[in-house]
This record gives sequence, C-alpha cells and structure tokens, in this order.
Amino acid sequence: MEIFDPVTAPHPDLAAWTAILTAGQSELSGGAPRAEDLAVRLRSRRAGQGWRWAARLSAAEPVLGVAELRRQPHDERIGFLRLFVAPAARRKGMGRELRETVVERARALGMERIQSTVLAGEPGEPFARASPYLRTLLRLELQKQYLDEATLRRCWSLAATPARGYRLTHWEGPAPDGLVRSFGRVMGHLLDAPGAALQMRARPWGPAQVREWERKITEDGSRLVVGAALDRMSDQVVAATVCTVTGGVVADQHDTAVMPAHRRRKLASRVKATQALRVHDLFPHVQALAVTINQENAAMLAVNRSLMYKRVAERLLVEESLLVG
Repeated sequence: MEIFDPVTAPHPDLAAWTAILTAGQSELSGGAPRAEDLAVRLRSRRAGQGWRWAARLSAAEPVLGVAELRRQPHDERIGFLRLFVAPAARRKGMGRELRETVVERARALGMERIQSTVLAGEPGEPFARASPYLRTLLRLELQKQYLDEATLRRCWSLAATPARGYRLTHWEGPAPDGLVRSFGRVMGHLLDAPGAALQMRARPWGPAQVREWERKITEDGSRLVVGAALDRMSDQVVAATVCTVTGGVVADQHDTAVMPAHRRRKLASRVKATQALRVHDLFPHVQALAVTINQENAAMLAVNRSLMYKRVAERLLVEESLLVG
C-alpha cells in the first residue's frame, strides 16, 4: 500500500492507475473519461484536490488497486471515496487494506464520514458491508439513454413542441450573463427531489456561486452542456438540466430542476430532450448519456421512460461513520 503521486509516478504506474480507476468508474457510473485523458490531467495537477493510493501484490508487481479520496463539495466533513481493484487481484485483501488506509487518512484530515457508491450485489455490496459502521443512504437506479435513431426521433418530437409560453434553448460552458441569475434560481430547487438532502446541502445560488459551481464541475476537463426552458414573458430560465462530456463515449447526465410554479407542464422531459440533441450534435463521439436516479423519485423515473432511458444496474449510496470504532 503506497501513497500515489501522479505527478512523480513512473509512466507505467500512472497508466495502470488511471486504467483501473476509469474501468471501475465506467462499470459503476455508466461512463468515465478516457484513461489517457485522466493521466494528462493528473500529471499536470489539473484534476482537483484529492488524496490517492495504489496497491500491489508485491513491490515488483504492477499497480492492481487504486483509491481516491476527495472532500464532498457541500460538506468538508464528508469524504467521497472511489476504490477499485483489478479483477485478477480481488478477494486477496487488497481492497480491505486500501479502505483501512483511506479511513486512517480521512480521520487525520478531520473527516467524520466517508461516502461512496457501490453496485448492488456481488462483489461491491458485500465488500462495502464488511464495515459495521456502514449504512445505506439511497438506492439508486443507473440508467442510460442510447443516442440511436429511435431515441433521437423521440427527442426531436419533444423539443419541436415546447409547451405554450416557453422557449427551449441550450448552452455549452458557462451560462450566458443574462441567464446566470435565473439559472441559479432554478438550481436552488435541486433539493426538492426525493433524497437530494442526503447528497447536498442547501446553498445560495447567486451568480458568484453559479460561476464557482461551473468551475468545479468542469475542473476534471469535462465540457458542460445545459438544456433549459425560458419563460417567454420574462425570457428567464424556469427549468434546466445539466450534462458533462469527456472524451469517453458516455456522457454524464446530472441534475434536472424546474421552478415550482412551472411544474407539471412536461418541461423536464423537453429540456432533457433538447440537451440530448445538442450533445449528439456537438460531440459525435458520445453514444449515450448515463444518469443515476433515486428509486423513490417516481416523477423523474417517468420522465426518463418517456425519453427512452434504459435501466442498466442498481447502485447504493453508502456512508461509513468515522466517529466510532
């Protein structure tokens, strides 16, 4: 078990570390950046703050296990752990040793809890539950929207018929100056979704906070795409959905929110349809969008069914207390 510094690591170690992490992340989340792109960002210190470890079966062996710990942006007392072991090295204690090393470091950093996501069932769930201080916060459904001809036709039919009184739009990168304030108001309603309070805290979403959020969500090199609905009377954002794109073939669909006064008008499905079309146009290498949804969020599950998202797997958001044991 060793601290992993991507800036000074030998190239074979960096290549192995990024390959294991991106392969695990792709299996867990439906998509991940390309390993070579992640390696470049890590080497140039442009991947954001984090603590990283590598594991081997012996000093002469290649890297076969990886771990990365970051602080949750909404609460510095909570760490978020990504931990993956290559299939050939599983069930040999490597994952357990990695986790114990991370827990020790997290406590030294003043963290009180560590969160992570695991696939339901073998092998991820039993490994996570080996800790007696673990609890499941949310059961999440991993879905993918494949950008095939049938799905794109469905999206075109929705985007071409916006609800009366609304205009659909999109942007890539930072929100236009004239929309940043109203976009922030929409994002302030992310906590309205079931279970959202377990993943984020209430926070102000003024222009300065939006700009900081835009910087954070793209600090790994991702490109930001936002689909939005504007109220024709005010020309301000009343619904929006967020997506990030890397060099990988699967883009990540993030948050979708609608202002309370404008709900039940099918705006969520239309902004997501608009976004999917723009991602397809702007990034031809993207084959699908991936998203995780709380299984209790019946409204968003219905929206995604209307947009031809397919269930891929079930994930668990779990949390381990560091204040005991």
